[in-house]
Amino acid sequence: MLNKANTKINKVLVVGLGLIGASLCRDLKRNINYKKIYGYDSDKDVMNYALKNNYVDEIKEDLNEGITNSDLIVLCIPVQEIKEILDVVKNFFNSEKVFTETLSSKGTIIKFLTDNKMLDTKNFILSHPMAGTENFGIKNSKENLFKGANTFICPLEFSESDKLDEVNSLWERVQCYTHKLSLEKHDQLLTYLSHGPHAISFALSKITPLLSEFPWSATQGSLAEMTRVANSDPKLWANIFKDNEDNLINYINIFLEDLEMLKTILKSQKQEDLLSYLEKSKPKK
Repeated sequence: MLNKANTKINKVLVVGLGLIGASLCRDLKRNINYKKIYGYDSDKDVMNYALKNNYVDEIKEDLNEGITNSDLIVLCIPVQEIKEILDVVKNFFNSEKVFTETLSSKGTIIKFLTDNKMLDTKNFILSHPMAGTENFGIKNSKENLFKGANTFICPLEFSESDKLDEVNSLWERVQCYTHKLSLEKHDQLLTYLSHGPHAISFALSKITPLLSEFPWSATQGSLAEMTRVANSDPKLWANIFKDNEDNLINYINIFLEDLEMLKTILKSQKQEDLLSYLEKSKPKK
């Protein structure tokens, strides 16, 4: 656990009001530590929905104005949209404002900072809450989405400690457990925790024939458990896969090698080798 923040953060702007952003707004609205929760989204209908349902105190139709009037800005934007948002956000780097984000892969952000010679930014603390469902969009948002979730906090080399504490406090206030993690390790770790399993789930769902004779198979049993996340947004995950391409390809190669090993063992008809393989495959604790 990191240190608690000491500076005054009164106004929070959440940029992107999908599942993660809208759920965050709903939890922050109930938190007495922040006086105002603002929302911004490129879709006006989404912003109006957030305001109508009291997810935010105000909507900000102009991103520059929203940032100017906020203390802490959380970017809950899909990877394919982050560059456009960072083009605006970069004008506020190394100010007293605090920025964080929620992307599942950090490659595009790091490339943007590198290309723009902004790796020395002091007030942009990357983060990633391990929360969400296979559903997406503001209408699937919910309160307490982050309760008990683990959140990775990934500072840049020159991140200021008080800004780091503010981001940590943000996630703790929505009842997350926080863990400091280097940027270099984040995408590698997420390949095993999320991206690889999602890829396997998509592939498994794709090769499984339609089992219309057994409609319950879509919601019950091992197949349903393993393909649940294949219901996730294809566009979102296509961009995450591409952003973490090298790590994911390496993961898939390792996975295929292990399947080949299992196939060879089955062909050998050596029961003791099969038993040994399965015993070694039990989840590590």
